[in-house]
Amino acid sequence: MHTPDTPEATPRKARLVKAAEAFMAITLALMVIAVFSNVVLRYAFDTGLVIYEELSRLLFVWLVCIGTIVAAAEDKHLAFTLVVDRLGPRMLRHCRRLASALGLAILGMIAKGAWDQVLAGMHSFSPVMGYPLALGSAAILLMAAVMMILLLKEAAPLFGFHR
Repeated sequence: MHTPDTPEATPRKARLVKAAEAFMAITLALMVIAVFSNVVLRYAFDTGLVIYEELSRLLFVWLVCIGTIVAAAEDKHLAFTLVVDRLGPRMLRHCRRLASALGLAILGMIAKGAWDQVLAGMHSFSPVMGYPLALGSAAILLMAAVMMILLLKEAAPLFGFHR
């Protein structure tokens, strides 16, 4: 008997998803080490490393953006389906089209804003580590672009495009 939790019943994860999950694990580990070290330094020695604060902030942005991509790829985002579950097939299709169009529009605006911030941040540098501030905005740009691709792939049949 196979249960849904057995390895045979779960589909194999794509290499990119596995790489993203590994990146998130490493990022989270680095954040924990940086923040914990700073807490110990502050309370035990009344000092701290400012570089750890900047590093943690940058890693957190990338962690959230990559995590959002993984959740979208695995269709694990939260969904409020109270109304949608009560719709008929025709109205459901229209609502999904509308939701996809709105999602693409919003992701497009996020991507445009992130692109503008990447351009603005190319010549601005963080005060302590000295990395270009565009690096933080690049995470948001990547997130929006990948989520647009995933949404287009998912919504293509709704608009009459077949794979």
